[in-house]
Amino acid sequence: MMIKDRHLTDSELTDFFMKLEHKNSKIDNNLRIEAMLLQQMDPTVGWPGLINNMKIFSKGQSAEVKVNGIPVKLVLNKTRTPSLKSNTFENNVNNINPERCLLCELDKGQRGILIKDKKYIVLANPGITLPGDLTISSVKHEKQILTGHFQDMVEIATNLFHLSIYFNGALAGASSPHFHFQAGYKDKLIGEQQIQALLAGKSIGNAYLNNIISTHNCKLFSAENYLQPIHVVTTKNSNIMLQFCRFYMDKLLHISKNIKGYSNIHNFGEYINSLKGKESEGRVNILLKYYPESDEYIAAFFPKRTNRPQCYFKKGKNQIILGIAIKESLGNLITCRKKDFELLKNSSDLIEEAYKDTSITRTMLLELNKSLKDFSH
Repeated sequence: MMIKDRHLTDSELTDFFMKLEHKNSKIDNNLRIEAMLLQQMDPTVGWPGLINNMKIFSKGQSAEVKVNGIPVKLVLNKTRTPSLKSNTFENNVNNINPERCLLCELDKGQRGILIKDKKYIVLANPGITLPGDLTISSVKHEKQILTGHFQDMVEIATNLFHLSIYFNGALAGASSPHFHFQAGYKDKLIGEQQIQALLAGKSIGNAYLNNIISTHNCKLFSAENYLQPIHVVTTKNSNIMLQFCRFYMDKLLHISKNIKGYSNIHNFGEYINSLKGKESEGRVNILLKYYPESDEYIAAFFPKRTNRPQCYFKKGKNQIILGIAIKESLGNLITCRKKDFELLKNSSDLIEEAYKDTSITRTMLLELNKSLKDFSH
């Protein structure tokens, strides 16, 4: 069965539209996705895999850990085990047998909503960080490379304004070789709330935003004393956001060429079988969202050296299964083993190290900040 055949029509969602809080609103893709999520959780017609994972998720544990005064939400979440253990890119440099693609071969009962002239299908994400998490998958099997998809990301964020849109680059946390974004309800993750607070001039620990660019229609900041390097851009112009995404990735690519000679980190630019070619764009996690009430776009970029902290490579009982992808970059540190959860809960130093291990270095950041000042629009 082709992925397009997994599309849920409005007629199939009629009963679920009636259950929505906004049931009398004009039907748009935001409401279709909410109805789809209800349909997928329905015990009669839904997706058994998601229903089972929601039961597992409900039994998870969480704790708040302060890392240098900045709250991190630590979560024990076994539904994320496949993505936390995935080596789609990391162990695939010379692997001639890549994993089968779960976004080409959807699970029994897994259905979604087609968007962007049937170019993407929006699916419930079975690796649940928060209920309502989504995967926005290309209908065709394309490489997990953002180049060529910048405009799609901006347009999807504009259209799906109930949601935050996320992207994990190859070797920066992506667990599938099939091109996809992720999404979730806006401003629910602790890191998103912290970014909004920093933009409003509030303090989070000792973190603050350094201004790099400030014009009447674009502002760019770099965070200081945060968990990791982060760049935040705000604008009311979608074309400026699109231009900046392209500009940022070009500058990050130049910086990324310095990623070589680090223990347990692939040298930048190696051949990666999952990409069927050499690595060609900087390692990054991205958040993008649109607020229609203020007509404002906000994006956050987390420049990375790798997805895996050094604790992942330790042997035996000293190993911690951990990856720093977009959800972790946004302050939700996810573990799938009880022993790792207990260890991290009582050791903010280990969490601090994990963010430092995976981020670009201070030297790289200062060089990147300097090059970003050249953005013009």
